[in-house]
Amino acid sequence: MALRDELNLCAPRLCRYARALVTGQPGPGEIADDLVQAVLLETWEAGTALRLAGRDLHLHLYTLLTEWHRDRVMAGRMGGKAHMEKENFSAGGPRAAGNPPVPASPRDKFAAALLALALEEREALLLVVLEGFRYAQAARILKISRTVLIMRLACARAALSEIPAPETPSRPAKARPSYLRVVK
Repeated sequence: MALRDELNLCAPRLCRYARALVTGQPGPGEIADDLVQAVLLETWEAGTALRLAGRDLHLHLYTLLTEWHRDRVMAGRMGGKAHMEKENFSAGGPRAAGNPPVPASPRDKFAAALLALALEEREALLLVVLEGFRYAQAARILKISRTVLIMRLACARAALSEIPAPETPSRPAKARPSYLRVVK
């Protein structure tokens, strides 16, 4: 398969990951699109060298996107925001001070909880849960050990488990039709 075809197949999933990664930043759609375009262009230009090196294209794209997003976040921190502490920083922007408004729908509550995760935890969770990477692949993308990845996933899942489950109306059990009989 040609490199162009492989990049076209990877692009939608890469866009989904990028959009989930930059959620909560001003103009997340444009940022995600810019990151994906830059990653695809860089990979296209280095295509032959990448193929000769025997690297997995899919993992390479996600690694590059994650690194560039981290670099962008760090540049944002250093650009006048160096005084912010890690605990007060989430996915490229400060957490809301005070009590944030309570989201109305369960989907909004989940999105708010996802935004409240540390960037490292969100990256791990998105790669494993959203993108379906195995632990070893996700650890390779994030350039961390498998143990550290599992620890970050556990922290993220614990934080998300504190969200109350949406209440679903219970349905009465269906009554069995009277014409069916159990035959022994």
